[in-house]
Amino acid sequence: MERPKLIVLAAAIFMFVTFVSYAVFLDDITKWNLPNRIYLHLVSNKTSDEGTWNFLSKIFPKEGKYVDGNAVNETSQKISHSNLTVVTAYWNLGTFRKGSHQTFTTNTYLTWTKTFKYLMNPLVIYTDCVQFRDLITKERSEGKLEYQTELVFINRTSLWPFSLLDKIKQVYSQPGYPAHYPNTVNPSYSAAQHAKYAVVADAVRRNLYNTSYFAWLDIGYFRDLIGSNQYFELKIPPNFDSSRLAVNLISHLGMNTRPYSIFRSNVVWVGGGLFIGTRNVVIEFEKLYERAVLYFLDQKLMNSDQQVLYSLYSQEGRKALKPNIELQLYTPTGGGNPWFYLGYLCRKVVNRTKVEEFI
Repeated sequence: MERPKLIVLAAAIFMFVTFVSYAVFLDDITKWNLPNRIYLHLVSNKTSDEGTWNFLSKIFPKEGKYVDGNAVNETSQKISHSNLTVVTAYWNLGTFRKGSHQTFTTNTYLTWTKTFKYLMNPLVIYTDCVQFRDLITKERSEGKLEYQTELVFINRTSLWPFSLLDKIKQVYSQPGYPAHYPNTVNPSYSAAQHAKYAVVADAVRRNLYNTSYFAWLDIGYFRDLIGSNQYFELKIPPNFDSSRLAVNLISHLGMNTRPYSIFRSNVVWVGGGLFIGTRNVVIEFEKLYERAVLYFLDQKLMNSDQQVLYSLYSQEGRKALKPNIELQLYTPTGGGNPWFYLGYLCRKVVNRTKVEEFI
């Protein structure tokens, strides 16, 4: 056979084999059910080595976007080693009284942001405060965690809880309505507590890190660790039920207490500082929670999210609202602060002396 014909035949055979191999590979990879993201194995002996993160930022640049007239840093898909996205928020409510003798200011929350410097989960932050935005961005940058950080700077009135301020104010203005600072005194504080569920659901819809699980984490949840420089990651708690929303039990209480008493007496059953759920559970729970808030407002009752949760699952609340999502209660054990039990149960220290991460 002539040489040119041999070359053409060899090329045809090569193309055929390549096509068949690709088809087989494509068929196999679709069976793997891989997440729609890219995995890179990065190894560095220096925690201060910025080269890796700078390299990643060039491969996956952030695109400018505006939401409600405010700048938002967002990408269609980001990278992460974790399967749990943490969501937090700070709304600038100024200075307010907390409980019988405490006063919370913007500086109170700014001090607590240090713990997020060491949180290695992908983190989505919502805020309307420039000072807070700049500080927490700086903390994440100093922790070499920019690649795990997304900041959403928005007008809080775009969230449904803050559209209810007038209705909440009307409830609190009723003659004789008990004053529990700031829960039943400051309508914006109440709305901020309800907004937890709105922003976590929004983060699920964005799902920038393609994770299966989402957690709300209060800014001050790990306030006792602000002097620590240990990196840590939140993991799914043991015996987690993916059909429920995981929360921290605070008090063993009967479910026959009426919502009227729960709201007016400021009764707490479960804590609102941390909750964890799958994507679907979070989305469905936000719908249920919003329905509950509107229902209790119609009953001329309101307080923080903790009273909404107790009332929702009380006998009277179940009869009226018929919840389609149940809570998974984690009961505190040991001698620690029961309010933060679930968070410390999920917290695992990460050794970054030698950084080796799949991101």
